[in-house]
Amino acid sequence: MTKLSQEIKQLHRQILDLSEGERYRLQPRLAGLLGQMRHAGEPVPAAMQRLNETLLDEAIEAQFENMPV
Repeated sequence: MTKLSQEIKQLHRQILDLSEGERYRLQPRLAGLLGQMRHAGEPVPAAMQRLNETLLDEAIEAQFENMPV
């Protein structure tokens, strides 16, 4: 297991430990690690890619929750 894979597993655990309303804050870190994996030529786990997309959606929704109507 590479260092990047270990970092992603650790981050995945951190994300799962957070509440749904907070976990999207770790999306930029996850996206960065996935980008590093791609750049290094390592396969990106599909589950981590889906999680990144989910967190990105949650981050976008969180921006709109604070908009005045």
